[in-house]
Amino acid sequence: MTDLERAALSGTLHDTFLDSEAWGGFQTRARSLWGDHDHVIVRGVRCSDEGTSLLLLALLIGRRFKPYKGDKVVKHFRMSPWTRDLSHTLQEGHFHTDINTAPQPPLTTAIQCRIPDPGAPGHGVSRVARLADLLQTLRRAGEASTLAFLQATDVTMVNDSSPDGWTGRIATDERIRFHPETLRAAHRRYGNLPADMETHLQIIKQAALDVSFPIHLDAGDTLLVSNTRALHYRGECSVVYRSFPRDFIAREIYVLHLLDEPR
Repeated sequence: MTDLERAALSGTLHDTFLDSEAWGGFQTRARSLWGDHDHVIVRGVRCSDEGTSLLLLALLIGRRFKPYKGDKVVKHFRMSPWTRDLSHTLQEGHFHTDINTAPQPPLTTAIQCRIPDPGAPGHGVSRVARLADLLQTLRRAGEASTLAFLQATDVTMVNDSSPDGWTGRIATDERIRFHPETLRAAHRRYGNLPADMETHLQIIKQAALDVSFPIHLDAGDTLLVSNTRALHYRGECSVVYRSFPRDFIAREIYVLHLLDEPR
């Protein structure tokens, strides 16, 4: 754990960093964009070792950082052709919210690009689909059954770290928690989800693609996104080998989560 991570978890990071008028104006602008779009993209920032600059940029949105094993705040992910782990695979990801099986998921996800995908901008793109836009698109398309799946059906989501999972409605009170793989895992374990769930998941994905646009993050660029009012996504990634099979260049990111957001 770095000194900045200790300060973040103790609540003193904000008190010792960037009290300037310039930072205040920057934060006001960022929070205004957050209120309008449920996400903010910050570009032109140097990507520092161990995700230090991501820690500081997260202060634009909140103060309460979620700790992980060893009281780490920042996670480092490197895409790999040799894994099926959803956080590291080269395969296309899903529109989802993070830590969606937790009793109280974090409110904000922060993602900083450390190394861009070598196939960018065609590979490794991010997208953000706002819940309000997603629901509106489904209504206009007359997808009443899929809307009922999202808003009126009790579902269970599970993963390896939540053996009992979470049960409830995916979207309610303008909030959403969602991941196709945790829904599929629950269906394999309990078999209690709708028989037409895969059809709903495909309709949701297409609607999310329709209401979002590709976001390319260069080194240091940071995406701050609501983890309750929007879904985020990462497209298929690529790899360039220096020496097959283990020495390669691939997309790398830093990620952290906040337990709060602007009010």
